[in-house]
Amino acid sequence: MSNVIELIPEPSAADLVRPCYRVYEQTTTLDGVKLRPGVWFHGTKGDGEDERPTNEWLCGPLHVEAITRSESKDTDYGRLLRFRNLDNRELTWAMPGELLAGRPEAILSVLFRMGLGIEQRRRARVVEYIAAQHPKKRITAATTTGWHGPELFITPRENIGKGEAIYQADSAADGDYGKAGTLAGWREGIGAMLPGNPLLQLGIGTALAGPLLQPLRINSGGGFHLLWDSSNGKTTVVQCASSAWGHGVNFTLKWNATANGLEGIAALRNDCLLALDELGQADPRHVGDVVYSVADGIGKQRAGRTGAARATKRWRVMLLSSGEITLETKMSEGGKRIKAGQEVRLATVSAGRAFGAWDNLHDHPTGASLSDSLKRTSVTHYGHAGPEFVRELIARGELGSLPAMLEGIKAHFHAEPGQSARVAERFAIVALALELAVGVGLLPMASGEGIASMVELFKGWQAGRGEGPSEDGQILKALADFIDRHGGSRFQSVEADADEVRDRAGYWESAATGRLYLFTRSGLEEATKGFDLARVVRALDSVGAIAKRDTGKHQALKRLPDGSRHRLYFIDPARLESEI
Repeated sequence: MSNVIELIPEPSAADLVRPCYRVYEQTTTLDGVKLRPGVWFHGTKGDGEDERPTNEWLCGPLHVEAITRSESKDTDYGRLLRFRNLDNRELTWAMPGELLAGRPEAILSVLFRMGLGIEQRRRARVVEYIAAQHPKKRITAATTTGWHGPELFITPRENIGKGEAIYQADSAADGDYGKAGTLAGWREGIGAMLPGNPLLQLGIGTALAGPLLQPLRINSGGGFHLLWDSSNGKTTVVQCASSAWGHGVNFTLKWNATANGLEGIAALRNDCLLALDELGQADPRHVGDVVYSVADGIGKQRAGRTGAARATKRWRVMLLSSGEITLETKMSEGGKRIKAGQEVRLATVSAGRAFGAWDNLHDHPTGASLSDSLKRTSVTHYGHAGPEFVRELIARGELGSLPAMLEGIKAHFHAEPGQSARVAERFAIVALALELAVGVGLLPMASGEGIASMVELFKGWQAGRGEGPSEDGQILKALADFIDRHGGSRFQSVEADADEVRDRAGYWESAATGRLYLFTRSGLEEATKGFDLARVVRALDSVGAIAKRDTGKHQALKRLPDGSRHRLYFIDPARLESEI
């Protein structure tokens, strides 16, 4: 038996016509010269008899696999690039074609960041190489994450379901989606802790509810704010929710992110979850606008380099937030007053339960012990539950039945039409997500527990908010506070010999129930700054706080100490205080 080892020769390059580009996956011999793996430009120098061949290495092996474009074949054209990075990992990037119209740096910065080896002196020629490739293969470009038809759900890292399409973006940002560990590990460490813990159910249900918005024909999102003192487990709930899609800590953002940054992340989280921690770190001047923007799913209109309007970013997300203060308190720091629309879009849920944020410790000695265990799992076994939930939804083919299912669940929530009904619907969507996940075996809970828990939390939200429209309470409180602060200094008696007051907001007169405060129009507008005057009058009427009025008016005519007659708003403060 021979011990001779047969050596496999290095491949030789095929015949070529210069100038041209070639990609070699391994060391290749050309005209007796060894060429290392990568993209090479084969050209010439000189003229006539002095012409000689040149070989320039541009970058590591980089293939232009396909032309990408929208399903309608009239926009979003680009290139699908495949390459191995400096750690020999095979990566792909669906590059928007419009980047070829700009400076090479827009493309090179992404390739450098992803780890492609590039010859610094010839980096511009890498872009020329990409532009010169015209593969025959065509692939649909998805410029948004989330649903693309009833059988395909796309994240920046994977396609779930059926259909050939690829996520295309002008950067390598992946929205922090990621995977580690196993689904079984997540179910054992987090899923098994769900029974008996309504707040944890709210967190996981919110994470899974994002993919339900589009099939439910709901075009905007909204969410929940977990409120309690520090170190009680509310942040743990948010991190567990994040672990359904990515690393529990990395998928969770901080409220101190810029509004523009949150818009970008929200667009990457379309049909998914946006988790934000530490509301106290938010900019009080802009946090209210951020809540509107994130919940409504539309970014600011911006101009491109040419001055023409860029396409506005749009998204649908479920929002889960936590903090030690309310949105109202944070906005007041910036001199802003919360509006009902903001309060409804981000419903505050008390995170104070029996043991911190927990009701059932599941054999853990303390709430802190349970929190620590959940946090460890959220950064060890993550990124499986969300995609698996979507995979099961597609496999069952019941997306068209979801609206009817939601109506059935909404019957468990008793809410008045308007703001309360909107929040009830959001709790119902979370309940639907929980029940669906239980039905496919993803969550180890009893059927019906998710509905019961969400009804309980909704009732708690109702009790904390009080009856009637939220803005009514804010208006009445603002008026009561104004009278409490300025009743003795900015209101003048209607008696003829009464001393005048500076910065007068109105007058006062005695009545059987005590003083009535007779606001001027400007005084009432100042006391309820931020609310439309007609809205203020409706709130006052709702509690019978307008003590006197002329026929067909909200004011009554009053003769003042100087002999003049003016229409004033007669407000009974006793009616305000009884309703706050």
